[in-house]
Amino acid sequence: MTAIPDLAPCDYLTSEPSILAVGWIGREIGYPIGETDPAVFGKLEQLCRNPWRPFATAGHHQCDLCQFHNARFTGEVYVPGAGCVYVAPIGILHYIGAHRYQPPEMFMEAVLACPPMRSIDYMKALLANGGRSLVAAARR
Repeated sequence: MTAIPDLAPCDYLTSEPSILAVGWIGREIGYPIGETDPAVFGKLEQLCRNPWRPFATAGHHQCDLCQFHNARFTGEVYVPGAGCVYVAPIGILHYIGAHRYQPPEMFMEAVLACPPMRSIDYMKALLANGGRSLVAAARR
């Protein structure tokens, strides 16, 4: 999996500067460690169950932080924020739970405020916060 620093543009998916990476951690970059509010984890878990995805992706990502049995996961979750859209790998749940990764505060606030996945309010939030190219890609 490609490691991308938190809050960097996620340019491997789109050239849109408002699409920001969160949780793309790996051995080659450091990451913050700490406690994550269980309410944030629970809401993120809900969002990751059946996430809206504008792109079809092939293959899977494998956690390179695990010592023996590397967790495998596929897909991303898109969370509208304040003037941006955060994109995180579905494996962010694993990184928080197993490796104590602590996402940026603004991402955690966005997770708690995120409307239900695929709802009209969710789509409006994507459009209002820089996700227009994502919504257009999903319609193709």
